[in-house]
Amino acid sequence: MPITAVHDYTGRGETGSSALRVAPQGEFVDPTGEPDRGSFSDLVKTFSADVNDLQFRAGDAIDSLVTGEATDVHQVMVAVEQAGIAMDLMLEIRNKVLEGYQELIRMQV
Repeated sequence: MPITAVHDYTGRGETGSSALRVAPQGEFVDPTGEPDRGSFSDLVKTFSADVNDLQFRAGDAIDSLVTGEATDVHQVMVAVEQAGIAMDLMLEIRNKVLEGYQELIRMQV
């Protein structure tokens, strides 16, 4: 059974996050039956592009609030918080990858 939408916990509707994508079941299966997981670099590129997109959306939302186009301050704050949380997550992932790399460099052969 494929998942077509993700609802938020408030029950008000679907989430608007571009970073959250749920693929239909069986979409990423090759003929041998092994799932195609892609490479880590592709995952990082996609995630960084999504974070960049969220940052631009937050900037656009702030600009529209300052110019008076946006009347809902709540939506602007949500966009800014989403961008901030996504950036924090990306920085934590970067820190963990660097820690792992430094640990590999310190290993004696």
